[in-house]
Amino acid sequence: MTAEFGVFFLVIALIISLSQTLYLLPLANLRPIIGRVMPISSWLQALCIAFSLAVLIILRIDSDFSVINVIEHSNLSLPTLYKIAGTWGNHEGSMLLWVFVLALFGALLLDSSEKLKLYAVSIQSILCSGFLAFILYTSNPFKRVFPPMTDGKALNPLLQDMGLAMHPPLLYLGYVGFSIVFSLATAALIQGKAGKDWAVIAHKWILISWSALTLGIGLGSWWAYRELGWGGWWFWDPVENASLLPWLSGTALLHSNIVLKKRGLLGQWVILLAIITFALSLLGTFLVRSGAITSVHSFANDPERGIFILVYILVTVGGSLLLYSLRGDKIKSIGQMLPASREGLILINNLFILSACATVLLGTLYPMFVELSGGEKITVGAPFFNFTFVPLMALPLVFAALTPFVAWKKASFQAVIIAIRPAMLATITSIFLVLSLVHTEIIYAICGFGLAAWLGFGSIQWLIGASGKRGKYAVFLGHLGAAIIIIGITTSSLWKEETQKQTALGEKLEISNYTVIYESNIDITNGNYTAKQAKLRVEDKQGNLITNMFPEYRNYPISENTTSETDIYYSPIGDLYSVIGETRSDGKTAIRLYFQPMINFIWLGFILMAISGIVACFTKYINNKNENL
Repeated sequence: MTAEFGVFFLVIALIISLSQTLYLLPLANLRPIIGRVMPISSWLQALCIAFSLAVLIILRIDSDFSVINVIEHSNLSLPTLYKIAGTWGNHEGSMLLWVFVLALFGALLLDSSEKLKLYAVSIQSILCSGFLAFILYTSNPFKRVFPPMTDGKALNPLLQDMGLAMHPPLLYLGYVGFSIVFSLATAALIQGKAGKDWAVIAHKWILISWSALTLGIGLGSWWAYRELGWGGWWFWDPVENASLLPWLSGTALLHSNIVLKKRGLLGQWVILLAIITFALSLLGTFLVRSGAITSVHSFANDPERGIFILVYILVTVGGSLLLYSLRGDKIKSIGQMLPASREGLILINNLFILSACATVLLGTLYPMFVELSGGEKITVGAPFFNFTFVPLMALPLVFAALTPFVAWKKASFQAVIIAIRPAMLATITSIFLVLSLVHTEIIYAICGFGLAAWLGFGSIQWLIGASGKRGKYAVFLGHLGAAIIIIGITTSSLWKEETQKQTALGEKLEISNYTVIYESNIDITNGNYTAKQAKLRVEDKQGNLITNMFPEYRNYPISENTTSETDIYYSPIGDLYSVIGETRSDGKTAIRLYFQPMINFIWLGFILMAISGIVACFTKYINNKNENL
């Protein structure tokens, strides 16, 4: 009977959600009543979905193999951690988590009876109703089978990793957080105004969403690096791109909303960006769950579900764009914007960021369009994205170091150049240092390290000179994080080393400054898998022991899958990365080693950028609290 409770709570949540949408109707007598009860009903809806999610988790922990979702994605020997985390490691469970966050954020938004927020939560309820209907009619995680099975098929081995426990929830916080901004934007269109007050309300949600999405993307790349065994951190996979798209437009939205909050300008532009960002979030959902693309990250291959989501996107986003075309001119700016100003530079940056976003969108969708039109199945790989995306994103990063030094309203660029001279001199010095140390890939090294130095030193100079300015730490951490990511990308891309060999016991492999000796291997039996574990002795060139590494080649008998589990030796200068394959009949084992210089700078940078958003949100809270004293 437990599974039926899950469905019951979803049905109640759908009824509540539909009732909240009635606030949008011109019912003079009914609207005030709905508005008064909406704070309670919003929390009740979120609670019902939370109960439903809890039911699914309990079913998985208890290994109830009368439920199809548990059969398909769990088994008796699966560790409890992965039984819980695996709840959102499949299509049905991930959609349930999505709609829970959607309802929770709607309830959190409604902290007052302000009309804008009531409208926004009603729009949020429309979104919620669509996803609840989608779950109940096409993706019910509580469907039963009779007679019950005695065991399940197991969770995908690639998802049996700690990254799974955190990566999807963080992405959903980002995606769904932008739904709140979308709802606020649509509510602003209904009311015909989006000024400084609107920007203040929206800014918190933009920061939360952007920070969560930043951390989720970083965690996803870390998972791919550790788990997939190819030694890289970003493959330009379509599903990776699907998370990058709303992050890029969300970055443009974040900076444009600062202009609206500070100067009352770019109101129409901010509203349009809010719609675009949520549309890209929904597009990512469509790509992952429709079967339109193939990826290790995708959760479903069901065209019927894809059509439902596609119609949902057309209705919600199409409706909001229609409303924008009818009501957008009601949103007025309260001043004049000059190109030679901070707001002007931010707008120029927006255009470059969105151009970069467009290239990623084109490269992601083009193969699908070619295939649908009857053409051959093609892929768009790293060369296209590196050639188009990288140059377009380099210019906004150059401007990012400059923007904080540019005055609002009207600026003298001569004064800006004088102000930023220390950072310029430090950057030039860094470039000469690179020239003296680097002897290969010189042009790329100068571009990468020069850009990182410019952004990093500019951030440090800004922090030193921004005494008493609000948000200085957030600006510093965000831009410094981007600089650190650039260093990690540059070094790991240009000077990555790789060696592989069919290796017998006792043989050596040389890579970078390491000698790796294949000493022994042992067989491991786990309840969930069996494995061959190799012992690799890592020495320096003088023969001194540095560490021992223990990569594994695993076999999952229930799902009939094999995986290579990496072992990584982390050091300040870079990672030594080891992978083993199957042992041949002659006793030799395929061993692959990578040396990735300074690759951990990438994830350090992601963390700093995510922290910058949290710091900005916290700073805003402290400032508002002090102003109310």
